[in-house]
Amino acid sequence: MTTTTTEVRLSPPPRALMRMLNPLVRRVLTTRWLGRRIPLMALLEFGGRRSGATFRVPVCLHTIDGTPTVFTPRSWRLNFTEPAPVVVTQGGRVRHGRAVLLHATPRERGLAMRQALDNGATPFELGLKVARGHHITAADLETVGNALIRIDFTEE
Repeated sequence: MTTTTTEVRLSPPPRALMRMLNPLVRRVLTTRWLGRRIPLMALLEFGGRRSGATFRVPVCLHTIDGTPTVFTPRSWRLNFTEPAPVVVTQGGRVRHGRAVLLHATPRERGLAMRQALDNGATPFELGLKVARGHHITAADLETVGNALIRIDFTEE
């Protein structure tokens, strides 16, 4: 049984704010000099599964168990229900790979998010709002609705 907790909850930035900021962030992430200043941020480029349109989404790229992983509650994640090609620009460096939406249990998602925090990510970078003074546990994170997208880079 999963209980909801008010100490840790999902709180991504508002969509309207992201629509305003994302064009600037996309530009910053594609430049080597500025992109290196934001090490966790990356630009994920992929085709829509139904429309075929190209999407360029700024994300935080976390290393979980040695694998680049993105956490997101946004609907664009559904483009990866089947493995799909992606282009990732991070620190001005372009890499090609395949991304897939993981079918993880709430416990697995909680442990992965806890590992991201242990690796230096902030709650803000994971889209979380945390009560002041609360220590975040993996159990707290099980209730958060973030999906995991794993990226496997092709050898270059």
